[in-house]
Amino acid sequence: MLVAGCRSVWVHGVIQTADEKPIANVSVTLQPGEARGHDLGSSSDSNGCFDLFETVARHLDRYSVVVDSPGYKPLRIAVALRRENLLLVTLEPATSSKPSAARPIQPLERYGRFGVVCEPEPNASSLTLH
Repeated sequence: MLVAGCRSVWVHGVIQTADEKPIANVSVTLQPGEARGHDLGSSSDSNGCFDLFETVARHLDRYSVVVDSPGYKPLRIAVALRRENLLLVTLEPATSSKPSAARPIQPLERYGRFGVVCEPEPNASSLTLH
């Protein structure tokens, strides 16, 4: 939940191959467009899911996400502040003639593409992905 008046950037989604197989352990880094900010890094889980959230200082207005994994073409994506950025990222092999790409996950596909594999569910005293 976002608090009114807070500036933040929230990026989450799924990383997959062109044939829709999830890619685990992909480096996902949130980077400010200005030199005075700091990077926030994470990696995708076994389902290809990732989630990054950062409260943003007033002087920072631009952010991008860098997605990188050995054997695949890297990708840099500009992301919006103060809104959810829910992305489907498709990484192309380094040998491919196509570039890696990302697009928003649309509302009608949200549950099938993101919700089923990425939403945590309670499991005893811990959270697990299903």
